Amino acid sequence: MNKIPSGRRAERKEATKRRILEAALELFQVKGFDATTTRAIARKARIAEGTVFNYFPTKDDIALYFFEREVDHAIAAVRNNPKLRRASLDEKLFALVHSQFECLAPYERFIGAAVLHALRPASKLSILSVQSQQLQLRYIAFVEELIDQSKLRGSSDMLGAWGPRVFWLFYMGMVLYWLHDTSEGKQDTLAFLDRSLKLGVGMLKRGRV
Repeated sequence: MNKIPSGRRAERKEATKRRILEAALELFQVKGFDATTTRAIARKARIAEGTVFNYFPTKDDIALYFFEREVDHAIAAVRNNPKLRRASLDEKLFALVHSQFECLAPYERFIGAAVLHALRPASKLSILSVQSQQLQLRYIAFVEELIDQSKLRGSSDMLGAWGPRVFWLFYMGMVLYWLHDTSEGKQDTLAFLDRSLKLGVGMLKRGRV
């Protein structure tokens, strides 16, 4: 039976994963997702190609690891911000998506390629894959948490039942909007996000959708 890795060993493993991810992201941005090979990633990270496969069987797994870290970062940014504790639901959701866009911004070319790659049924990035659904459920659970914190007396049960799933679809649409936004600093995206959340949260609370 294998022993449970010590804290130090676990830290080294996580550091290696981050090293592979950073090398991969840089190559994805320069060469593109499809054109980047695991050999090139290993060379960039200064490790053996076999080591890359030990941590990430495919490039899809590297991309999923990035999105997991991006979601975790955004959740922590909202959960740990004391200014948001008394904020309205639409303000909390705005902060969540804004934090995600800040993480995605340096890798816009890669994100665009990942969206297209996710359309392939066999891809682990597909919304139908087990890996993607696990990430989706983690995200939805946090949105449910935000809704529970912000629910007003007398608001429709539809907000809690459907709100998180509607928001997930809304976020996917916002990513596409963000990718095609050519305004300076993506200000058009942020303005549209703000208006849409105010309208959408109001409609959900009244049970109209």
